[in-house]
Amino acid sequence: MRPSRSLLLLSLGLVAVGVALSRAPAHAEDTPVTIQIDIGKPGQRAIPIGLPYPKGGAPQGQDFWGVVKRDLELTGYFTVLDPNVSLEPADAGVEPGQFEFTSWTPSGAAVLAKTVTATSGSNLDTQVWIYDVNGGSKLGAKSFSAPSTSTRALAHRVANAILFAVTGKQGFFDTRFAFSGKFGENKEIFVCDADGYGRRSITKNGSINLSPRWSPAGSSIVYTGYAAGNPDLYVADLAKGQIRRVASKAGINTGGAFGPGGSILALTQTVGSDSEIFSIDAATGREIARLTSSPGIDVSPSFSPDGSQIAFVSERSGGPQIYVMNSNGTGAHRVSFQGSNNTSPSWSPKGDRIAFVGRDGHFDIFTVKPDGSNVTRVTQGTGDNEDPSFSPDGEYVAFSSTRSGASHIWIASSPDGAFQAQITSGGGGYSNPNWSPHLSW
Repeated sequence: MRPSRSLLLLSLGLVAVGVALSRAPAHAEDTPVTIQIDIGKPGQRAIPIGLPYPKGGAPQGQDFWGVVKRDLELTGYFTVLDPNVSLEPADAGVEPGQFEFTSWTPSGAAVLAKTVTATSGSNLDTQVWIYDVNGGSKLGAKSFSAPSTSTRALAHRVANAILFAVTGKQGFFDTRFAFSGKFGENKEIFVCDADGYGRRSITKNGSINLSPRWSPAGSSIVYTGYAAGNPDLYVADLAKGQIRRVASKAGINTGGAFGPGGSILALTQTVGSDSEIFSIDAATGREIARLTSSPGIDVSPSFSPDGSQIAFVSERSGGPQIYVMNSNGTGAHRVSFQGSNNTSPSWSPKGDRIAFVGRDGHFDIFTVKPDGSNVTRVTQGTGDNEDPSFSPDGEYVAFSSTRSGASHIWIASSPDGAFQAQITSGGGGYSNPNWSPHLSW
């Protein structure tokens, strides 16, 4: 039995979304459409969506459809229905008036996304039309074009357009993961697309390279590398294809994290037999300030979104715990109190939560408010889960997990992990994932 429109609105929380999709096909309506549709949160309830195979006959159509399908499922918002459950005739079109909504209502589809893929010279041109099935109305339409070799990138853009038309939320398929990967004898820094595909190396030095972190603009990655025999801090300029060493004091130079403007790096360096957190100029490596001076290690800095505070790990109270201090090093206070081993803080771009790793038999992901209240557990009983990193909108947290055997990148909805999905597959060796900002490349 198909859900009624009123039931759909009631069950999804009555979220009003204004949609005005740009670059729509010339014959599509350009008037913004205001809709009310049930979105909830990732993993709360999945919206059944019809996604018929693309029209247009492009040879990439089947691959394109598979990428869009998996993208939508990775958001935790959708259940993609089998296209064969539709009663729609083969000659049905994609535009308003060219098909009947009643062909999809028996399947239970609440939303319908129809696509056209066609080759034009060396390009693949795509249209996507999104509809509210029960309301019988168009939610939006958009067109894209890309080289025929960029089928996956084009599909990611379509998936983002569908997500936005239905939920008003910006998708994450224009982001990437940086990570430390071991696919041979050594650990190198790699990046991959948000769906785990398109892996490519950033370093190829045959050494150990760890803890990559994106710059706010997504143009650089800072990481710790042992290429010179010492744990030094490096910055890879992705546009120029150049890598420079920015911190190389005797001892450790680790845990580099960009400040919000990208001009400052926080990192941990050795002081005598101890380790402390410093800030340095990201371009020159010049020391700006020493931020901690306490017994026991101080490591793993993570800036708040506005740059006013830094979360970090300290042993000043005995075992490793999460602390928050002002960005000038003052006002440090402890925010983790459960267990004796809490590490790897990552501040949400929303500013409302800090993700961290706690040891409770296995290593698991938790989140906490910056004042130490409202601890929530993201993972439990699923292998070791480490190295959390938030999506640009703070709706998801990525981490490495051994739950499927080898270490892979997973994502979970924040703050409670109601939805979880494996991103990478195949050979293991994925660790230290860090989620990029939205990217234009």
